[in-house]
Amino acid sequence: MANAESKFIRVFALIIASAGFGLESRAQIGGSGWVPQHLDFAIHKPYNVPLSSRYTEADGVYHLWAFTNDAAFSAGNKTLPRTEHRFKPDYTSGEIQYQAMLMARTNENSYCIFQIHTGDAQSPGHGATTFMLFWFSKDGGSVHDYSGKELARNLGNDWFQLNVDHNLVTHTITVWINSQQVWRQRDNGASDFYFKDGVYQQRHSPTLQMDTFIKEIKIWTCSGQGG
Repeated sequence: MANAESKFIRVFALIIASAGFGLESRAQIGGSGWVPQHLDFAIHKPYNVPLSSRYTEADGVYHLWAFTNDAAFSAGNKTLPRTEHRFKPDYTSGEIQYQAMLMARTNENSYCIFQIHTGDAQSPGHGATTFMLFWFSKDGGSVHDYSGKELARNLGNDWFQLNVDHNLVTHTITVWINSQQVWRQRDNGASDFYFKDGVYQQRHSPTLQMDTFIKEIKIWTCSGQGG
C-alpha cells in the first residue's frame, strides 16, 4: 500500500507540474514581475490509514479531511491530526504569493486551513509557524488569524478566494479574502519557509470531522523589490 501511495503522489505531482505551463504570468493581487511556479507538494496524512481515506482529487478539486481521533502524520510524532499539502521547495528569498479557492463546512470547527511554516532547521529558533489561518463554525463560518482576530465571516459551504503574499525583502505577510485585504503582519524573522494548506486540527473545541476543499491553486514568485 505504501508503495502504491508513493507512486500515486509522484504521478500526481507530475500532472500538476505539467498543468503549471498554462498559468497566467501575473498574480491577481499586488506586486509586479510575477513568475508562475510549478506546483509540487507532499501530502501529510495520518500515517496508519491509506491516502484515499483522507484525500481525494476529482475534476480539479482536492478534498482533504481528518478526524480528531486520527493518528499523527508519522509514527511517534506528537502533533495533532492533519491532512495537508506541504508545498515544495522551501522559499528563502524574494516574494511569493499563494492563491486558491477554498471551501469549508459551516458546522465544522477549529482547524487550520492554511499556514506559513518556518523551515525545519530554523523552527527551533523562530517558532514552527509565522502565520496560520483557522476555520471556525461561528458567524456563518469564519476565518481567524491565530492571534484570535476574525478576518472574514459568512464563508461556510461556499467557495472563497484566498491570497497570501509573503515578502522576504520587507518581511511582511499580506492576506486577501475574496480580493479584500484582511490582514497584514511582520513575519518571524526567519529566512526559510514553506506553505501548507488543508486540515490541521486545533484545540478550540474541534468537531470530530474536519474538511477542506481546495481548487485552482496557483503560486507565483518575484524579486520582492517592486510590490
